[in-house]
Amino acid sequence: MEDEALVSMNVCEFLIDQEFTVFAAQNVDDALGILDELDGGVDLIFTDVNMPGGRDGFDLVRQASRRWPAIRMLITSGGLHHGLPDDLRRFGPILPKPYRFDALASHIIDAIFPSPEPPNLLAT
Repeated sequence: MEDEALVSMNVCEFLIDQEFTVFAAQNVDDALGILDELDGGVDLIFTDVNMPGGRDGFDLVRQASRRWPAIRMLITSGGLHHGLPDDLRRFGPILPKPYRFDALASHIIDAIFPSPEPPNLLAT
């Protein structure tokens, strides 16, 4: 979900060209409706913080992660200078806007396929 229509259209086109299946939503209610229809069967939610309507991208991430904890999240913002709220830090870092499409693709891959935690090399 992207708050700017032209950016949203370009991002969707890019992701489709990269062979991702894309479901676009205009606001949080639309996104949750799509997720309900798919029974949470998506790998990733990519959302802007600022969204039209009474709820924002943080609300979407909170609700979706409670209902479908296996879905990965990627949050973007062009004006968020104080970082993620404490309860959402596990979904960070925020992808700052403007972003290049290659950076977006890299963040999506990292979100869907997170690298394993490094081994604990401390001797016991």
